[in-house]
Amino acid sequence: MSTVAFLGLGHMGSRMAARLVAAGHEVTTWNRTPRRLAGARAATTPADAVAGAEFVLTMLTGPEAVEAVLFGDDGAAPAMTPHAVLVELSTIGPRAVAAIAARLPCPVVDAPVGGSIDRAEAGELIVLAGGAESDVDRVAPVLAALGDVRRTGGSGSAAAAKLVLNAAMVGGLALLGEVRELAAALGVDPEPLLGTGPLAMVAARAGATGVHFGTELAVKDLDLAIRHGDRLPLLAAARDRADTQPTGQDAGALADPRSTR
Repeated sequence: MSTVAFLGLGHMGSRMAARLVAAGHEVTTWNRTPRRLAGARAATTPADAVAGAEFVLTMLTGPEAVEAVLFGDDGAAPAMTPHAVLVELSTIGPRAVAAIAARLPCPVVDAPVGGSIDRAEAGELIVLAGGAESDVDRVAPVLAALGDVRRTGGSGSAAAAKLVLNAAMVGGLALLGEVRELAAALGVDPEPLLGTGPLAMVAARAGATGVHFGTELAVKDLDLAIRHGDRLPLLAAARDRADTQPTGQDAGALADPRSTR
C-alpha cells in the first residue's frame, strides 16, 4: 500500500479520500476548513500533509485554489520530493496543469474525475489520466480505488478532456431548459420525447438524485472552457445562464424551464 496525501475534503474529496482509506492506503488529509476523516491523519498545513508522501492528490475548487495550496503560505510544493507524484484531480484545464508541472520538482498526472458524490462513495468514478506513461503506471493502483481509470495520453490531455465533458453536460442542461420552455409554449408534453431523443442523457442527469455539482462550479468550468476555446457563444450563453442561479444549487436546475426566464 502507498502513503497518500489528500488535499481537499469537499463534497467529492471527502468521499474519495475515504475510498483510499478503505483500500488500505496510509492517508494524510488537509482541508482549508479543518475536517477529520476516519482512518486518516489530519494535517494542519498542506506542507505537513505531503511530507514523505509518495502520492499527493489535490481535489480543489479550481486553478486559483490549487495554486494557493501548492505555492502559497505553508504550501505543499516545497515539501514534495522528486520521488513523489502530484495527482491533480480538480478541473483546472491543461494550461494550469502545464504551469504547475513547470514549477514542481516531481512528475504530475492530471486525473480529473467524471461522476458525482454517489459514484465517489461507491468507488465508481471515471478517472481520466494524462501524463507520462510511466507516471500513470505508478499512480494507477491508487486511482483504481476511486473508479475506472481511463488513459487519455500525455500531460494535460485528461484536463482538456474534462473541460469538453463538462462543457457538454452544462451546455446540454441549459439547452434542455429552453427546450422545455418551448414545449410549454407549444402545449407539448416534452418528457416522452426527451426520454428517447437526442437529449436523453442530459434529461437523465437533470433528474438524477444523489448528485451534486453546484452552479458556481458550472460557471467556473464554462469560464475555463471559453478561455481555452475560440468563439464559443453558446457556451458563453450557458455560462451566463448558470451565473443567474443561486449559489450551491445543483446544475441540474438549468434544465428547469423557469431557469430560462
